[in-house]
Amino acid sequence: MECGMRMDGIARKDVLRFTFLLLLILITIQMAFNLSVEQASFTLMSKWVQVSDQLYSSSSLLAQLQPPRLGIPKGSPSAALFHAEQSTQSTQSTQSTQSVIQSDNNVTYVCSKNVTNVTDEDCLPLCPVIPDKLVGALATYSDSPTYSDLDRLYPWVQDGGRGKPSDCYPRHRVAIIIPYRNRESQLRTFLYNIHPILYRQELDYGIYVVEQNGSSVFNRAMLMNIGYAEAMKIHDYQCFAFHDIDLIPENDKNIYNCPKQPRHMSVAIDKFKYRLPYNSIFGGVSSLTKEQFQKVNGFPNRYFGWGGEDDDMWKRIHNAGYKVIRYAREIARYKMIKHGTETGNKANPIR
Repeated sequence: MECGMRMDGIARKDVLRFTFLLLLILITIQMAFNLSVEQASFTLMSKWVQVSDQLYSSSSLLAQLQPPRLGIPKGSPSAALFHAEQSTQSTQSTQSTQSVIQSDNNVTYVCSKNVTNVTDEDCLPLCPVIPDKLVGALATYSDSPTYSDLDRLYPWVQDGGRGKPSDCYPRHRVAIIIPYRNRESQLRTFLYNIHPILYRQELDYGIYVVEQNGSSVFNRAMLMNIGYAEAMKIHDYQCFAFHDIDLIPENDKNIYNCPKQPRHMSVAIDKFKYRLPYNSIFGGVSSLTKEQFQKVNGFPNRYFGWGGEDDDMWKRIHNAGYKVIRYAREIARYKMIKHGTETGNKANPIR
């Protein structure tokens, strides 16, 4: 779900006091509600991921976060007359009227308000269909920088793990949903690798890390369903990439944009010698639009432990009349971060 722990101006004793009070509240809630293995929670990680709390059996406990500023950054379109077409974009709590306009040289601009004479204060050109910043095959990094280092390395990342280009208006609004527990080093490694890729792909993106509390059996699918529901409360996302935290893209032409059909993205993983283990696999990294996700009714909630939920999702997709698509194996390559076996995520024998 978006990550960093800023402590500027906050006394260490205040942080310790806040941590103690938070733990006390969580213990109280657990005792009051008798939380079971089917319950999940979000954990706040400040800048680099969006987070919140949700109980499986009740309504969301999402903290009332300030809505992100969605103003269009400044650009420098050429001075010309345009023909304006109104469009309205809705967000969680605000509405902004924008103009989609076409220049005399067939460049499309999106403006922060209705205009007929465009200035560089008003408009940005629409990002190209294929971003021109892509480099193709990439090295992957196993480093786990601190959140302060990530702040320094990637200054474009906004609070809550949000990013978007500054020189063009993005075509796709994408939420990256990550089911998570007890892998902070891998999380920082993932963020270190993924943020520059998403930025070069010129997406309006947000990273959402959904953490299951306790040590009970892991439920990957339920966490992704929660991530979808909570991300939609924060921004008007068009599509969603459901992403295992231990998979790092090896090619930035593997674009995390909105697919016409549900897309299985992790086609070639080094652990499997860059081949599909079986044709109907839908695990690892997958992408669906909001409409596709709603039509298939999300992921199944009842799979505890490793395996099964992705095969169930494959069947849901085909039963809904969709067809799973994939990028070429040369493009959709991933490096898997090595990790040990998790006691709380053993293979489900009845999956």
